[in-house]
Amino acid sequence: MPDSASPTASVGEQPAAGPNGSVENNRRLRRLFRSMLITGGLLLLLRIFVLEPFGIPTGSMRPTILDGDVVLVNKLPYRISTPHEIPFTSIELPHIDLPGTGSLQRGDVVVFDYPDFGGGDPGEGSRYVKRVVALRGDTVQLVDERIAVNGIEVPPVRDPDDDRPNRRRSPIASSRALPLLGDGRPVIVPYAGLDIAMDSLAAVRWRPWIEGEGVSVAYNNRMVLLGGLPATHYVFKRDYFFALGDNSVVSRDSRVFGFVPYDNLIGRVWLIYWSSDPDGGVRWSRMGTVVQ
Repeated sequence: MPDSASPTASVGEQPAAGPNGSVENNRRLRRLFRSMLITGGLLLLLRIFVLEPFGIPTGSMRPTILDGDVVLVNKLPYRISTPHEIPFTSIELPHIDLPGTGSLQRGDVVVFDYPDFGGGDPGEGSRYVKRVVALRGDTVQLVDERIAVNGIEVPPVRDPDDDRPNRRRSPIASSRALPLLGDGRPVIVPYAGLDIAMDSLAAVRWRPWIEGEGVSVAYNNRMVLLGGLPATHYVFKRDYFFALGDNSVVSRDSRVFGFVPYDNLIGRVWLIYWSSDPDGGVRWSRMGTVVQ
């Protein structure tokens, strides 16, 4: 007979875990938890500082970007900014801005915070996706209801489904356009250090951007007052750019709200990583498309 002090286990049974087994299981759980925290932290840092997804709700950038696309935005080229708020809360944080790894170029498709001192207010926290057509120091002009940059009309973005010859961007009525552009004269895209003469007309035309830089504008007794003091000139403190939607028929862009501060830039649109048709279905062929 078998020794009663040495029982044998049945086939398929496992010995009960002893103290050493429990300790090892706890260690594995702790290692797994640490790995998950590190991975989550790295993904959060990636989203805050490097890549961020944005859904496109309108067709203002057709044919380049369609409504229903979700794009990845590279946040490194223009400026590197620490968070303004604690993630997923509205609690504000002190923050710093550092130079980015590149520079803004004409033709870049960018995401930016709406300049809320521009024409109208689409709502707090609104972000736009547009194509940069003019940089600091360039001139923009409304010629035959279309935008010209440095004297050359901005061409349309080629639509592979539209083979019409001599296509042009859709016009915008001067009554709807930015008042600065309404008289058809070329206007310099402002930059830090640009000195403009101040009179009553200039004070009205440039007021949104001057006050956007924290300087009050008033006109009293035929005298322009900037920051409460008489002034004949104003020197800009910030750099700006001018951006248009590729689908100029429906796009609300710098033709209406004007120049956008470089400080408002979020990043450059990199690629489409998801696309769903508003009528249902997934547009698989668009996924992974690099935006140009």
